[in-house]
Amino acid sequence: MRSADPSFDLEIRVRPADDDDFDLIEASIRTWSDRQVLLPLDDGLLRTSLPDFRILSPAFGPRIVLAFGALRRYSKRLGEIRSLVVADEWRGRGLGSRLVGELIDEARLEGLHRVFVLAKTPGLFAALGFTLVPRESLPQKVFVDCSLCPRRETCDELALVKEIA
Repeated sequence: MRSADPSFDLEIRVRPADDDDFDLIEASIRTWSDRQVLLPLDDGLLRTSLPDFRILSPAFGPRIVLAFGALRRYSKRLGEIRSLVVADEWRGRGLGSRLVGELIDEARLEGLHRVFVLAKTPGLFAALGFTLVPRESLPQKVFVDCSLCPRRETCDELALVKEIA
């Protein structure tokens, strides 16, 4: 991967998350949840959803997590991109866009027709072709997760979808 930033000349790879990544993913999600940016994932839920996570890391050299995110499958047609985090020192270098693109490609290869995201700041997703929709248009999310969310009464996340079929 090449960036417009000449100081950023690093080949990036995408890999599935594994047990060695669990502690870092859990700590990062907790940090961003404390900042009211991400929703928390308890250890049990995170452990069972670990196979959904993808990691961006340098193709060569030490095992460093530059960014991570997950593709949650709701059905054979619908998926959600969630828990997207770029390490602070790697922000602003296109890694979030790269990872979202990788997750969309994975969803497309699996035959999903639509992906959605809930985000407080929709700019990245809007730039990647996601469209703002009412949260209620995603009953799979609203009835499964939102009804159990501790922030459901004060939710300030926006729902965005992208058709990928």
